[in-house]
Amino acid sequence: MVLLYFSKDLPDLKNLKTEIRNPSVIIQTYDGNILGAYGDLYEDVIKVKDLPQHVPAAFIAVEDRRFFNHFGIDFIGFFRAVYNNYISGKIVQGGSTITQQLAKNILIGEGIVVHYDRSMSRKIKELLLAFWLEHKFTKTDIMMMYLNRAYFGAGTYGIEAASKKYFDKHARDLTIFESAILAGLLKAPSKYSPTNHPNYAHERACIVLKAMEEQGFIKSAKEIENSQGEMAFRNKIKHSKNYMYFCDYAYEEAKKILGEIEDDIVVVTTLNEGKQNAAEEAVKYYIETESENYKFSQAAFICLGKDGEIQALVGGKDYTATQFNRVTQAARLPGSAFKIFVYGAALEYGYQLDDLISDAPVEISGWKPKNYKWKPLGKISVLEGFTYSVNSISVRLAQTIGLIRIANFAKRLGIYNVSKHDLSVALGTTPVTLKDLTSAYASFIDGRSIWTYCIFEIRTKDGKILYQHKKPLKISIFDKELLNSIRTLLRTVVSRGTGRASNVNPYVYGKTGTNGDYDAWFVGFYDPTENKDTGFATGVWIGNDNNKRRMTPNSTGGRIPARINARFLKTVLNKNKKETTTDNIIPQKSLGDILLPSYVG
Repeated sequence: MVLLYFSKDLPDLKNLKTEIRNPSVIIQTYDGNILGAYGDLYEDVIKVKDLPQHVPAAFIAVEDRRFFNHFGIDFIGFFRAVYNNYISGKIVQGGSTITQQLAKNILIGEGIVVHYDRSMSRKIKELLLAFWLEHKFTKTDIMMMYLNRAYFGAGTYGIEAASKKYFDKHARDLTIFESAILAGLLKAPSKYSPTNHPNYAHERACIVLKAMEEQGFIKSAKEIENSQGEMAFRNKIKHSKNYMYFCDYAYEEAKKILGEIEDDIVVVTTLNEGKQNAAEEAVKYYIETESENYKFSQAAFICLGKDGEIQALVGGKDYTATQFNRVTQAARLPGSAFKIFVYGAALEYGYQLDDLISDAPVEISGWKPKNYKWKPLGKISVLEGFTYSVNSISVRLAQTIGLIRIANFAKRLGIYNVSKHDLSVALGTTPVTLKDLTSAYASFIDGRSIWTYCIFEIRTKDGKILYQHKKPLKISIFDKELLNSIRTLLRTVVSRGTGRASNVNPYVYGKTGTNGDYDAWFVGFYDPTENKDTGFATGVWIGNDNNKRRMTPNSTGGRIPARINARFLKTVLNKNKKETTTDNIIPQKSLGDILLPSYVG
């Protein structure tokens, strides 16, 4: 009666090979490199006979050395673990067999128990299911189900998914050392992750190799370590954690497109790995070398193709510390980077670049905006006012043409909520995200409207197309004369104005922005005349998440942000361009027969 009571909730053994799980979402580049994964990451069931024998051997050696000799419970191993734990005064060794671990995974996977359940009832159900598994299936079946259900950390289930995630290869191609790494992961998937903690993973793999040597699976653990150890970590996926700012954004965009995600999907994104690496390196370099000098703790970067595709995105200093994306989520004051909307509206109104305007200090109802390091000359041209970011010129232009024209001009470029009643907007008091401001500047590449996007295509794993990005009809929003005047403003800032630090060649355009030592910006674009298809826009921001914490005085956009942009441009422009291809995006295959002949150890 007791056995019947505890067995009433056990799953139907006939259905154990059908997995019920959350759909996986693979985020990847256009040419097939995997950037991140969400949900429960599984691959198709892999047969033991398709694996090299050292793969199951590694798991047997470290998890269940008498796997072929027990009937689900290893009493010798159990009492040995009890004794060793008693001697050590803490839990240093487990006594569960592979069959028991499989039983536990099944009970959790079927929702019969929860993972933190430590009750006697759960242990009894686990033991009963282990007995029944041994009775129902061969050892090969049990090993196959175990390897395909085991959790390897970071949402990854099964030996094939783990092999692809950590080593970018199929499980059938795992080396002995790589197999030891994955077998060692099961004890503590987070601690022994080869991606996050390679030193711990290496140490744990050596323990697994030693166990394999003691049990006769390999001749020399030291020889395997020396010949394969370094290569195992060299071959692992090397993507920085900061890729995850982009991945999170792409994942959220995919959910907006599809609504509820019901199938395993592949999200093919716009990210350019060369530009992403260059952006991360530039941001990292200046955070490490200048953040103490200028007292900024965060930096963000975005690169947009001329059609609005996000090619690179760095949402902050360290994704592992905070997942808040300062490119897409942080609305900050752009300072003088907003002046392009004032001057653009003024040029559209009828002003010319050589028109002269008083640069004397201005006072309006007690408001006295100051000019940064600018000594009045009497009158200067519109071009000079923009080049040297003279505040009094921007305010006088705004007074003359009216804030409604400025607000409408900015709105056409995707910047909304510009005040029509506060002249301070002429100096950049409208909060904007770095993404939106950079998108607005991207419109100055060819004078057409821009809509940012990060997804080319969404498909199921078997190749069914769920979504494809269709480029919207791009509408010209400036006439040619106005566009040329705006580009002259932006080029002159870089060639001889506040953005000189970004002047790496004659095809760089942009504007600096500073908000009272709280925010510093550089936003602009690269547009070579000899190849219009290679143009792209960039945006850089530095500051502190605590918007009451100042940077050092004179932390202008022409200093660190312009230098970050220059370092990025030098890296990208000096690197040979790599052609992209649609091949090898995700292998398309279907589940095969999972019944196997008995595995002979």
